[in-house]
Amino acid sequence: MRWSRFERTTRENLALALGAELDERERVRIARGVRRHAARQFASWLRLAGCDAARGGWIDELVPVDESIRHLDEALARGRGAIVATAHLGDWELLAARVVRLGHRGAVVGLRRPNDPSARWFEDLRSRHGVRTIAQSASPRELLTVLASGGVLGILCDLDARRLDAEVLPFFGTSTRTLTAPAALARAAAAPIVPARCVRTAAGTYALRFEAGFDLDRHLPRDEARRRVLSRLNSTYERWIREAPDQWAWHQKRWPESRGPAAREGRGDDATEPAGKGPALDPRS
Repeated sequence: MRWSRFERTTRENLALALGAELDERERVRIARGVRRHAARQFASWLRLAGCDAARGGWIDELVPVDESIRHLDEALARGRGAIVATAHLGDWELLAARVVRLGHRGAVVGLRRPNDPSARWFEDLRSRHGVRTIAQSASPRELLTVLASGGVLGILCDLDARRLDAEVLPFFGTSTRTLTAPAALARAAAAPIVPARCVRTAAGTYALRFEAGFDLDRHLPRDEARRRVLSRLNSTYERWIREAPDQWAWHQKRWPESRGPAAREGRGDDATEPAGKGPALDPRS
């Protein structure tokens, strides 16, 4: 049987990350779910692109807010902004649009490639709903300005972008590049990190969940403080993915083993994330 690259990478990653926990039949079931979720996700993005904030009342119904929003409110009350760290899980574009509809201001960080219509399409989609996009290539000052003004800065940092600074840390038991952006931003802005996810429920709506914010420990040596932040986020993402495995981007080449020998030797692709949806620019810590 011939598989598409999407399917092949999905199955390889599932075997690498969850092979010791799940048998092949269960991994195949999850892989089918990943395809279905990708189709639903694209339909959701088309709907976002086809309207603007004035006609976005359906977002409020699709993404109800629960009491966990207090974690974001408490972080913002400190006056240093909030770094909302999320993953390529569920629907991160709905997450950003819903946060803006709650009255919060700020920006998200995305990949911008020259002459890439998909990146421009995502930026336009977000702007229709009041979500500003800051390019990964932007100056770190632009990111820090959002936080200094008390705003929300959204970053996706569960995948790899080989042009950005990273540290090799365990993720699902396999050592792999982990972007240092969240820790670097937390140190530079003295801003809390608030993990958040927006995942589809059995009822067909999306559950928007915020977790308690936390700070980089400035009393620790810089390297240790950075590793603690990144390890905590990796553990958080692992927990979320195990709860909704069919909603994560298993088709992305997350681990060196799924990128081939060149990547394992440090000569891999420049980036693995889809255009317009990449992790944050990293001001070095």
